[in-house]
Amino acid sequence: MAEQIEIVPYNPAWAGLFEQERELLGHYLQHLAPVVEHIGSTAVKGLGARPVIDIMVGLREESHLAEVVEPMLAAGYCYYPCYEALMPGRRLFARLQALGQAVFQAPAHIPSRRQHPSTHHLHVVPIGSPYWQRHIAFRDYLRSHPLARDAFFRMKVKLARGKWEGAADYGQAKAAFIRRIEWLMGLEAQNIPDQHNT
Repeated sequence: MAEQIEIVPYNPAWAGLFEQERELLGHYLQHLAPVVEHIGSTAVKGLGARPVIDIMVGLREESHLAEVVEPMLAAGYCYYPCYEALMPGRRLFARLQALGQAVFQAPAHIPSRRQHPSTHHLHVVPIGSPYWQRHIAFRDYLRSHPLARDAFFRMKVKLARGKWEGAADYGQAKAAFIRRIEWLMGLEAQNIPDQHNT
């Protein structure tokens, strides 16, 4: 079924929602001393976005990735091991409305976004990994370049008028813009699937 993407104007409350979640994550993952960053469009002041808080948790060792699953389930997140073959160096979690902890072993098991929309996406990766570097650099570029930020917003609004099979298809539609920004930042092309979903 086709999915409508909702883009809303920037909401100053997003920063506070991130800070609340950072405190919670610090509690549940304190044994790993994580670095918790607000990423994606909701992390850029003045940038409209899908109203989902994207968070990246950086760990000092890739071997620690296995240690985040149980704490995140205990914190009420859903876990998506079905995507780990695509990105083995990342663990993906989300908060879904009206749904507590759950584990999705296959994409077919993921519930409808209409019934259970996401409020938070959580990406756990090693600090300094290509995924970490790309997302921090892209966020920081948009924060310091309002013309690029506004162009990105206009493009997202235009794309949101269409119908998409899913959020991943919408994300792929933004890829050319994101790659141009990464080229301007001097980032080399890296074989990382695009996950800039907001």
